[in-house]
Amino acid sequence: MENLPLEIIQLAFKSRRLLMFANRTSKPVNMGDMAVVSVDRGEDMGRVVDKLPPSESNMERIEGNFLRISTDADIEKHRSNSEFEKEVLQHCESRVKVRNLEMRLTDCESQLDRNRIRIFFTADQRTDFRGLVRDMASAFRARIEMRQIGVRDDAKYKDGVGICGRQLCCAGFLNEFKSVTLKSVRDQHLSPNPSKVSGACSRLMCCLEYETEFYHKASKTYPRPGVKLKVNGMQATIREVNIFKETVTLQWEGSGEEETQSIEDFHRRRTMTSLPPSPCLDSKCDNCSDAKPKHTARPKPKPMPKPRPRSKPIQKPQSKPEIDPSAQNTSSTTETDENADKPVKKNRRRGRGRYRRKSSKKEERTSDA
Repeated sequence: MENLPLEIIQLAFKSRRLLMFANRTSKPVNMGDMAVVSVDRGEDMGRVVDKLPPSESNMERIEGNFLRISTDADIEKHRSNSEFEKEVLQHCESRVKVRNLEMRLTDCESQLDRNRIRIFFTADQRTDFRGLVRDMASAFRARIEMRQIGVRDDAKYKDGVGICGRQLCCAGFLNEFKSVTLKSVRDQHLSPNPSKVSGACSRLMCCLEYETEFYHKASKTYPRPGVKLKVNGMQATIREVNIFKETVTLQWEGSGEEETQSIEDFHRRRTMTSLPPSPCLDSKCDNCSDAKPKHTARPKPKPMPKPRPRSKPIQKPQSKPEIDPSAQNTSSTTETDENADKPVKKNRRRGRGRYRRKSSKKEERTSDA
């Protein structure tokens, strides 16, 4: 029976891959340590970025086991691999030109023992690189993996500085990319100029999605500029809305003056659709007094009359005429004589399609017989 892992550690590798490994030893592992772990083909080294108890992690995502804290020899070997990866990229670029492949190399990553080499590239369409893999495998005697990535991942591997002056979010802390659309640009009232809203990957900046939820909530609280409404019973037009200062600028229709109000004051005054009513001066009014406003109760609507039921016409019972038995016999004979003169109609059952054809065949057989 295998030992249950004491803890689950998450390692970050050179290509910013995040993988989970099980620590089944009693050796303590601290955050930021360089650790050597077992992988599918040999050993690899990465930096510890997270520690989780087994109860809070998914055991199916574990890629291997923790072996040891990296020694000086492991660190020196890891540094020498960086020079080896540059040689791999140079050789791969030369073979790409020879084979005339439409692909752009991004980065290269080698395992600690150099048994596996991963090469990342971008391409506009699907590329057949099987011949290139054979060339690389024969040159370096290792397992070669070619991985096609998108332009966002390309910027993540290369790293850089954004228009804000800070490190790219994808290279700094983002682990997953969320879809960003032009709807986020319109909700934030930004200019759709590509040079203003595009990042280093020539796609919409990831930071546009950070404040989308805030602007969705603000759109439900603040009115739209240009909307006409009543405030304190007077018609006004919304000229400007500042969600950061939490103010609304109104322009009154009569005087044309502008007034800036806080959003709380605006909603409180907006509920007053008219000015306060003057006190009632009619002493004969029973429904209200001088201290109360004039009674403006609406009269109750009159009930709708019920529809009358439709009366059926009264039908008089018809008296049956008396029939003589002698006349009844004669009438029956005359009816039989009249029916005898009429031609007999055949009761044909008309069908559709094959049923009609079958009935016609039966009639021919009876006529021949």
